[in-house]
Amino acid sequence: MSRATRVAGLLLAVAAGSARADAPRAAAPTYVGSETCAACHADLAAAYEKTPHAAPLAAATRPEAQRGCEACHGPGSAHAEAGGGKGIGGLESFAPTRSARERSAVCLACHGGEAHRFDFQRTEHAASAVACTDCHDPHRAGSAHLLKADPPKLCYGCHLEIRAKFALPEHHQVDEGVLGCLDCHRAHGGPDPVALRGVNNRTCFRCHGDLEGPFVFEHEAVLAEGCERCHDPHGSVNRHLLIRQQVAQLCYECHTVTPASHVQPSFRDCTRCHVAIHGSNVDPRFLER
Repeated sequence: MSRATRVAGLLLAVAAGSARADAPRAAAPTYVGSETCAACHADLAAAYEKTPHAAPLAAATRPEAQRGCEACHGPGSAHAEAGGGKGIGGLESFAPTRSARERSAVCLACHGGEAHRFDFQRTEHAASAVACTDCHDPHRAGSAHLLKADPPKLCYGCHLEIRAKFALPEHHQVDEGVLGCLDCHRAHGGPDPVALRGVNNRTCFRCHGDLEGPFVFEHEAVLAEGCERCHDPHGSVNRHLLIRQQVAQLCYECHTVTPASHVQPSFRDCTRCHVAIHGSNVDPRFLER
C-alpha cells in the first residue's frame, strides 16, 4: 500500500469519527412520576398502593430518583416514549435473566442497612443465586412481608428434601401449622450456614427449655456438637427424631469403650438407665437417683 493511500485512509477515518461525534446523542432517560406508570399499569398500580412500600415511597421529601415506581425500576421516560414493553427503555424489570445479585441490589439499596438483612449477600441463599424477588413480590398486596406464598409452601419450592422429612412418622409439626420454618430459621441469613435464629442450641431451647441446663454434670456431646448430633430436627423414622434406630448404636458412636457388662442385649437401650441424657444435677453418669 502506497503512502498516499494510507494517508487517504486516515483522512476518511478521521472524517467518519467527526461525523459520529457530531451526531446527536440520545437524551438520558428522565423521571416521569408514578402517575405516568399507572396510566398503562393500572392493575399493578392499584395493588402497589395497598403495600407497605406505597406510602413511604410517595413522600414528597424524597429525591425524585427514590420516589414511587421509579425508585425500584429507574427513570421511565424512554420506556413511556417507546410505548412500553418489558425491559424497554432501560427499566429494571427484575427478569430472571438478570443475575440474582443485580436484582437483590435494588432492594438492598434501602433494606441493606437493616440488621437482619445486612449480611444477605454472604448467605447460602445468595450463594445459591436466590434473589429477593424470588421470594417477594413488591406488588403483592395483602400478603405477609410481600411473600409470593406463605411458608412452608414457599420454602418447599426449593427445599424438597426437607418437605419429605416432614412426612416421616416423627417430625416437627410444620405441615400441621403448629410451627413454621421461620420459627427456627432466619430467611435472610445468619451467623451459621443454616441461618438458625439462635447460636449453638439456642434455637431448640426456645421450645425445649427444660433440656437447656446449665447442669452440674453436662453431657459434653450436647455442649460440643449440639442437638443435631443425635436428632434430625425436621423428621425421622426413629422415635424422638433420633438419627439412629437403636439408642445404643447412637451412643456407641462416641462411647466406644464400655464396661464388659454392657454388651448383653439387655443393655442395648442406654437411656433405660441413663435417663438424664441431656445433663444431670445429681449423677455424672446421668443416672436417675
